[in-house]
Parts: sequence; C-alpha cells; structure tokens
Amino acid sequence: MTTAPRTSPCAGRLPAAGNDHFLGLHDATPVATSAVRTTDMLVKRAIDRKAIVCVHGHVGLGKTFAVNAACRKLAPDTTMWLQFAQGPNLAQIRAALWEALDLPGEAPTNNAHTCDTEIIKALAGSFHLLLLDEMQHLGPTVLEYVRSLWDINYKTTKTLAVVLVGSGNTRQKILHRDALHSRIHRWQQFSPLTPAEVLAAIPTYHRLWADVDDDLLLWIDDRATHGCFRDWANLTVILQDALDDDPNLVFSKDLVRWAFSQLDPTTRFPGQVGFDG
Repeated sequence: MTTAPRTSPCAGRLPAAGNDHFLGLHDATPVATSAVRTTDMLVKRAIDRKAIVCVHGHVGLGKTFAVNAACRKLAPDTTMWLQFAQGPNLAQIRAALWEALDLPGEAPTNNAHTCDTEIIKALAGSFHLLLLDEMQHLGPTVLEYVRSLWDINYKTTKTLAVVLVGSGNTRQKILHRDALHSRIHRWQQFSPLTPAEVLAAIPTYHRLWADVDDDLLLWIDDRATHGCFRDWANLTVILQDALDDDPNLVFSKDLVRWAFSQLDPTTRFPGQVGFDG
C-alpha cells in the first residue's frame, strides 16, 4: 500500500503565539485594531453557525496574525491549521487532514474512498474549526474537496466550521467556484491602516514608538510603511537592532532616514525619502 508522506510537522496545530510577530520582534504588543476586532467576530460567527468565512487582502496587513489570535481565543483545542507553500494535490490535502485529525497510521491516500470515509467520520465525531491559510495556493479541485467536506458535515452533524485566509487572488479563486462562493457566510477584506489608525496603533505596538510625535509617525507611514503592519514591524526591527548595536545612538528622524536606506526603494514614496515633506 502506498501512503502520502506527512505534509508538515505543524499540520493541525496553530503556530505558537511567540511566532506571530515578524522576525521575532521583541516587546511587540498585539494591537486590537478595528480589523482585528472584526476578525474575532467573524471567527466567532463561523463557530456559532458552523459556517465558512473568508479573510483576504494584500500581504503584510495582519490577516494571519488576527485569525490565529482569534482561533487561539475561541477554539484553542479544536482548530486544525493547514498551510501550504505551493499548490497541494488531493493526496496531500487528505494526508494533512488525516494528521490534523490524529487518525492512526499514515493516510491511505491510494484509496480515496476509504480515506475520505475516515476523515468524514472523524469530522463528525466532535467540533472542528478548519483553518486554511495561504489559500491562494489551493487549486479548484482542492477547493471543491473542502466545500464537499463541509457540505457533507453540515447536512448531518454540523460539527465543522471553516476559515479561509489568503492574499493575492484569493477572492477571485472563490468567485470562480460558484458552489463554494455561494456558501461563504461572511467576508472580511483587510486594508492598510488609515493615518488615524497608525496614530492609535503604532505607539502601543512597540515601545520604540511610544513617545514619537504624531507628525513623525505620519511622515514615516507616508514615506515608507503605507499602513502595512509588516512594514512597520520590519522598520522597527531595523531601528531596534541599530540602537542595540550602538549604545551611543538615540532615536531620531536622521536614524529613521538611515533605516529607510535599508528598505526596498521601490516601496517608498518616490523622490522623498531623506527630505522633510
């Protein structure tokens, strides 16, 4: 009998909260933005209704951070977390679900009927929240498979909720699958932080920004970070490393200008970095 290899040592388990912050940024504090609060509500509704919900948006805006935090809070012991770096086939999906459900042995992926029967039975045995991250990598066959698992469960035991998270063409992929699209209960699209949200969130996010003037925060956001939490995290790491390496350095606008030079220039406001606006 041939079996599919284990897909990931983390299949089925949410990543540790300590891995949430980009590059392991020390002293970073989770910030309850309006988007984070919406995600929390969305996941709760998925659990309450045993529904499928979708969280999508551009990279680096905090989707995965918010969804993982909500799942840890609302379904810490029942979340099955699956993430694939490239498009998996059905055998890999079945093997990942088999592992996440803690079924015995290796998944018998050479016998789809037997494998699916056991997966469906395990999903029906108790509540599970299936979290599929980076779902922009999933192909149409896999999306239909996930939809069919939810359909079968909802028509019988109603013990499965699904959260789809992705960037890029996530929404378009779902729109092209009419059956799946019609079953999405709620949607959330992440957007960059507004200037007001930057002023509310960033000083709380990390002590480096706690006493920085509003004008400087907005200047940084306009020139380099553009409301993107990951870009703010990356800039914070660069500045914190510089301050840690040289005790004689102090935080200043000149230091921020230097930090800008470490970033991809194509993401910065053209012709403005290093000059007062």
